[in-house]
Amino acid sequence: MFWIIFTKVKPFYLLLRYNLQVIMSCNPFPKILPVVLFLIINQNVCAQDYTPIVRNYMKESNVFSPLYNGTLPPQYKSTYDGTYFLESEEYFPGTVVYDGKEYEDLSLNLNAHLDELYVRIPGNHISSVLIKSYVTSFHLGDMAFLHITRFAFPRTPEEGYFRVLFSGEHIRLFKRIKKNYISANPNETRSSHLFETRISYYMVTQDGMFHPVKTKGSLLKVLHDQKKPLKKHISENELKFKSANLDQTLTSCAAQYEKIIK
Repeated sequence: MFWIIFTKVKPFYLLLRYNLQVIMSCNPFPKILPVVLFLIINQNVCAQDYTPIVRNYMKESNVFSPLYNGTLPPQYKSTYDGTYFLESEEYFPGTVVYDGKEYEDLSLNLNAHLDELYVRIPGNHISSVLIKSYVTSFHLGDMAFLHITRFAFPRTPEEGYFRVLFSGEHIRLFKRIKKNYISANPNETRSSHLFETRISYYMVTQDGMFHPVKTKGSLLKVLHDQKKPLKKHISENELKFKSANLDQTLTSCAAQYEKIIK
């Protein structure tokens, strides 16, 4: 009976799970937990007398309810330096194409360690993991991402969320950002772990091949049929193949290649 009640109020159940995780993470374990559970269940489930935060969630999430059917994001228990998010813990204004439907005016963030997309529940600081198989594409601010699968891209080196830097008729440029969770050097930090960023770039040609590109040589090897005009483009625009400039350099070359062969 208890489970049936909870499944009928899944939005509240999501909030309850979050609060339970917070309570259970406390040390020492709160002795008032049974009383808290009794009050929450008695007031919010049985009597349907929701607290303001739950009532607000039920109201705000009505239109976007399919987005909040995922699990809660995992909690990292070890101390660490850096962030597992794409850039920071601050959520981006964004949109997502989810289960064939586009949703706008969302707060989204990407866990680049687990390759998970999080959506923040309106009016709260609670997030839900979007079910990956339902995600087609999304925007984080002005950054566009595509869910690459082997069904759509059989020659991809891996599946996951790729940033789209350029998308033309003959060439595409993708950026893959991953955060590795590694043990930290005790001589350099007090944290036990740190997140290390790994970035890969891929030029995707019309045959569906994913070509890793990082240097001027690797780029010109992929786009060898327009090597001479591209070398001229790189020289005239003083494009640099350093980490800080790669987004701009590779995007500029991809756009120039597309322009030449049209």
